[in-house]
Amino acid sequence: MDRPLPAPADDSAWSTRAMLGEEQWIADRPRDAALAVQAAGSAAMVAALVAAYRRRPAAAVAATAATMGLTMVYWRQMVRYYEPGRAAEATEV
Repeated sequence: MDRPLPAPADDSAWSTRAMLGEEQWIADRPRDAALAVQAAGSAAMVAALVAAYRRRPAAAVAATAATMGLTMVYWRQMVRYYEPGRAAEATEV
C-alpha cells in the first residue's frame, strides 16, 4: 500500500496501532462489526450536526458524546484487527 507519509518508527502507541489496523482493515474490507460501529458513529455525527443547527445543546452534546464513544470502540476494534496481522508478519520473517 502506498503511503503519503513515512511509516511510524514503532507501533508502541495505542493510537498508532489503531491507525495501522484501520489501514489494514480498509485494504482487506471485511464485513464485520467495525463496519456497523463506523456507520453508527457517522449517524451520531449527523445527529450532532442537526442538533447543533437546531440549537439544541443537550441533544448536540449527547450525540457528540456518542460519536466520540463509538470512535473509541472503533479504534479498539482496529487495534484488535492490527494485532493478528502484526503477529503473522513476525512469523514470516
